[in-house]
Amino acid sequence: MRFATALLLAPVMLAATPALAGEEVVYGPAPDWVDALATDLIDTDAKTAIARYDVQQRIEGGTVTVYIDRAIKLDSAEALTQAGTSTATWMPEKGDLTIHAVRILRGDEVIDVLAGGEKYTVLRREMQLESRTLDGMLTATMAVPGLRIGDVLNIVFSQTIHDETLAGGAQLNSFLFAKPAEAGFARNVVSWPADEAIRWKAGPDLPQPQEETRKGYRYIRFDLPLDERDELPDDAPSRYTRPQIVQAGTFQSWEQVSSVFAPLYDMTGSIEPGSPLAEEVARIADATDDPLERAAMATRLVQERIGYLMNGMSGGNYTPQAPAKTWELRFGDCKAKSVLLLALLHELGIDAEPVLVNTQYSDAAPEMVPMPAAFDHVIVRADIDGTPYWLDGTMTGTRIGNIANTPPYRFALPIRADGTGLQPVEPRVPAQADMTMTVVLDQRGGVDIPTLATVTTSLSGASASNLAASVGQMSEEQRDKLLENLAGSSPLGALTLVDGDVETDDEAGTVSFTITGLMTTPWHTEGARKRHDLDMLPAAGYEFNADRARAAWRDIPVELGYPGLVEADVTILLPEMGEGFVLRGRPDLDIGYSGERVIRHVELAGDRLVAHERLESTGGEMPSAEIGRARTQAARASNAAPFLLSPADAPRAWQYAQPDLAKRLAPYEDAYAKAIERDDEDARSYTNRALFRQLTGRLALSLEDMDAAIAIDPGADNYRSRGFTRRNLGRGKDALADFRKAFEFDPTGYNARILAGQLARMGETEEALELLDDYDDYGDDHEAFVYVRSEVLAYADRADEGMAMLDALIEEQPGKGYHMNNACWYRARFHVGKDNMIEMCDKAVEQAGNPASVLDSRALAWLTMGDPAKAKADAEAALATAPDAYRTRYILGFAQRRLGEDGGDAIIDYVADTWPGIAEDYARYGLKP
Repeated sequence: MRFATALLLAPVMLAATPALAGEEVVYGPAPDWVDALATDLIDTDAKTAIARYDVQQRIEGGTVTVYIDRAIKLDSAEALTQAGTSTATWMPEKGDLTIHAVRILRGDEVIDVLAGGEKYTVLRREMQLESRTLDGMLTATMAVPGLRIGDVLNIVFSQTIHDETLAGGAQLNSFLFAKPAEAGFARNVVSWPADEAIRWKAGPDLPQPQEETRKGYRYIRFDLPLDERDELPDDAPSRYTRPQIVQAGTFQSWEQVSSVFAPLYDMTGSIEPGSPLAEEVARIADATDDPLERAAMATRLVQERIGYLMNGMSGGNYTPQAPAKTWELRFGDCKAKSVLLLALLHELGIDAEPVLVNTQYSDAAPEMVPMPAAFDHVIVRADIDGTPYWLDGTMTGTRIGNIANTPPYRFALPIRADGTGLQPVEPRVPAQADMTMTVVLDQRGGVDIPTLATVTTSLSGASASNLAASVGQMSEEQRDKLLENLAGSSPLGALTLVDGDVETDDEAGTVSFTITGLMTTPWHTEGARKRHDLDMLPAAGYEFNADRARAAWRDIPVELGYPGLVEADVTILLPEMGEGFVLRGRPDLDIGYSGERVIRHVELAGDRLVAHERLESTGGEMPSAEIGRARTQAARASNAAPFLLSPADAPRAWQYAQPDLAKRLAPYEDAYAKAIERDDEDARSYTNRALFRQLTGRLALSLEDMDAAIAIDPGADNYRSRGFTRRNLGRGKDALADFRKAFEFDPTGYNARILAGQLARMGETEEALELLDDYDDYGDDHEAFVYVRSEVLAYADRADEGMAMLDALIEEQPGKGYHMNNACWYRARFHVGKDNMIEMCDKAVEQAGNPASVLDSRALAWLTMGDPAKAKADAEAALATAPDAYRTRYILGFAQRRLGEDGGDAIIDYVADTWPGIAEDYARYGLKP
């Protein structure tokens, strides 16, 4: 995809000059113009790893010569290993590598390694084969003998570049390092004949270098390291954040750069009549008369039928491979693919030209010195009916639906015989969405139970093409694993996978992933109602956080990225035919901010909600002065996000043991069964269903699943979960056995407290207290131990002692309302402290952060004190904000029974039948079914 450039961003540079070209390392003195530094100026006692880094470069007669004097301190075994083998690379057809000196400095001793007969070994070693690159470079290596820790290794060499394709031009880009990097001595010097027209520039944000003219040459010098760069915002454009470099070259304008390559890209007559390529042209021409369709077909041909291989050999650094040769070999780099595409388009009557782009720092191009090395890629621009189309033969996935997409570049330089300047790449919102998401949430069972979700994500363009290729090579096992991973990270959160599929459409250039699974209900409590935020929509929760508060940042624009389009369609199937559900927020929205435009329409009709949202991104940059307005608009869009509210009397999970609601659970049971069938050896498949059954009041079925889970994974968590299920079923001895197992596997304070609580219920008071004494370290969880210890004492008819412990906590930690609530609840359950029970409960209500839980406690206290009317009032008040609290319903049932009202017996019988263990607990408190 890339073509090589003469970037000097490392100590070793490509070397070239026809006069010196060869495949052997040259040994000799430094060029006469070099200001060579004496060896004794290197401080061998210094601790700095880089003792010297002297870079001197000269541009003259179309040749760049680079001289480097580098001295490295070997102060550790690791440094000795890393630097012990000297390596240099160069391109032999363009120049030589000349070694001037290899020295070991040991205190005052200087050891001349070359004088001892050591030489570099030349290898041809392709360093970038994994990225499909043949750079044609040679590698020279030498294992430097006799090195010791504490030595300084000094290597001095030079290289040259002379590239015939530049028509006598020369160029260099040289990296300038900054603090906190350190060096004993470092500089970077660039020079050229004073009468030669050289353009140069250093940046970004660099002070003026030292400049002088001597002996007919112009010099600029940078002392290194530079001052440490100021911190920049992460969202600054790349021209602010790119590496600091010095650029210099003979090219005087972008027009000159544009014209220098024009002869290489002249495709006139490059496809011979009757050739295989001519047959491809005829095939496309016969298929359609539409020039845009022809362009899409030609681009697809180059993308899919020609493999990528960058070939930098035989002049291939800038010279493209001929179209016929590319078709014969069936591979080529960006130059080869572009000229092939140009040839095809030319034969099809489509106006097109090659353009140079920078894939890393595109927005910085106008600030760079005009030179070919300002670019690292070439693509094709085709003009059809007055519209520019940017075609990249090295990409994949181009189709008629996305051919109009603009690439992620800000500027391009067309290659033209008469030359031209930089041209902006005007961004366009894609005609075809990069990603389309379709979500169906089946909530017909209810708002308080898991949701059946189906999510289809469709991708187009290059990402889709690459994914389709990967999916096509997957085994069934790999596809299943992919679907599992997608379910675990869906836009809705983690889903329990029920079913899934992957579909590819080669003609449309799309790939779609469909996941069907179970998810935790997205409804959350909003007073007595449930609320469902449509937070899966693309723009939901978006925050614009660009920061230019620092004075130094105030003029830096915000990088907004590149054009994109995301679309989402959401359907929510509602229970009760949608009766009582209301839509809030702004269902219709069309708002723009920070390079984004959100177009939304949401409609609630009957038993379903339907939403469509389109998120258009134009990318580009935002002036810092517009940040405030963009932040406001983004906040408005986020605040206006639509949401659903359920009716206050919507069924809650605890009610689903009733026959009329239980029948709603069939689709969910079927989904859980399919999830288990997918992987019946995973204990989580059973624990997920067990939890679902537990929440919906079907404990016997939940217990079956926990038995199956423990058979697969007999761990602490599963034993503890089964213990709670057994206790709620009234099977105390079995629960105790499970809690013992959980504690045996994981003897923590948490498991100790659970085990102690069950021991107390079973009358094993002394063992329970001993266990609590052993594991209470009086740390952060000491309060929890006090609560459990008080209950153990209460079950042993020592409730007064337990009450005193809770009251002591209140004295020690006044102001903690939950201590007051616990004291109220304890008194009400175990019938102690009646003299101040209601007073304690009133204070708990006053301090309550969650009034429902405290009103529940006081309701029980009123029953204990013999006032069912007040108990009823508190229970109803609690249920008004927490209608899913079935234990509060249970208390309300007893208040109604004592008041002689209808309805109390029904709820008492339902809870006692569904959770007999809970009924046993309340029977201890005096509330017997």
